[in-house]
Amino acid sequence: MFYKKPILLLVFALFSLKLIAQVGNDNNKIKLTVSGYTEAYFVTDFKHSQKGERQTFYYNYNRNKQLQFNQSILKFNISSPKIAMNLALHAGTYVQDNYAKESNFAKHILEANINVALNNKKTIYLTAGIIPSHLGFESSVAFDNWNLTRSLLAEQSPYYETGLKLTYKPNEKYEFATLFLNGWQKINPLKFKAMRSLGTQFKYTPNAKVNFNWSLYVGSESRGALSDFRIFNNFYSQINLNRRWRMLAGFDFGMQQKYQQADEYNFWYSPIFITQFSFNEKLKAAIRLEHYQDKNNVIVTMPENAAFVVNGLSFNTDYFIRPNLLFRMELRGLYSSSNTFQLDVGSIKNNRFFATSMAYKF
Repeated sequence: MFYKKPILLLVFALFSLKLIAQVGNDNNKIKLTVSGYTEAYFVTDFKHSQKGERQTFYYNYNRNKQLQFNQSILKFNISSPKIAMNLALHAGTYVQDNYAKESNFAKHILEANINVALNNKKTIYLTAGIIPSHLGFESSVAFDNWNLTRSLLAEQSPYYETGLKLTYKPNEKYEFATLFLNGWQKINPLKFKAMRSLGTQFKYTPNAKVNFNWSLYVGSESRGALSDFRIFNNFYSQINLNRRWRMLAGFDFGMQQKYQQADEYNFWYSPIFITQFSFNEKLKAAIRLEHYQDKNNVIVTMPENAAFVVNGLSFNTDYFIRPNLLFRMELRGLYSSSNTFQLDVGSIKNNRFFATSMAYKF
């Protein structure tokens, strides 16, 4: 059975056009934009025969042998020269899995924020509300990513955040941001007394071929009645070699107190490398190499506290049927030295699967 809410959004997307309404004069105009996105997928796990959820640490494309919708979005944007407001609603298996700890009302809100320019030059902005995460280079929207499935690095770090973000962009080369957040991918604040989370972001784009990003997260995390201090760094850089070849290298590194006020920390890290080749405007291919190590189950919870150490290789092809209609295929393998991947009965050391998807935006 299909998930009903994504289908409603898909129908709306297929039969709707972008709506733009302008009122007022040219110097003080208000613009309303309605946009949408939907993505259907089918995944076949080679050793997982039963239909249903594949692995607990996947949050995208996490249904086996079922035609499902990963995410369907309907977004409203109201903007004026200095103020913009965004409201985006979504549904799909991604929402079911990644927002499982949020309230039934909050989990269907992808974005709800207001963005205000604080000076006439529009170099300083204040954003408040539910916003996309400042950590990582992948989002839940297929058009934003080079691969069909999301990397382990992306799946185990926030896709969204709630709080305040102050951004300073003096020119096209530099961008700085400071964030005050409710926590590590949380819409509602933590119920116990804990330090609110902080974040920073630095972007450097010296030219059209190279960019560099360093994002930092610092905050207290909930483990029952305890509050454990967490520090997380996200680095990545993209290089466009020419109009056909481009590369991306990233590295995540985190540390967290073993318990409240502890002097000892648990660590986890994840390096990644992706390269993409464009045959033409319609056809692209990408290869991803990745490693994820969380031996103490800080981020990934494993049965019997087994170490989570995984290597991954994936190859995917993208075909743009139209500029806003994308068909993708991916072959991916994840490998571990221990029985990390759960089956219907028991567990195994590898997870190999084939995935395909169709994504449409308007």
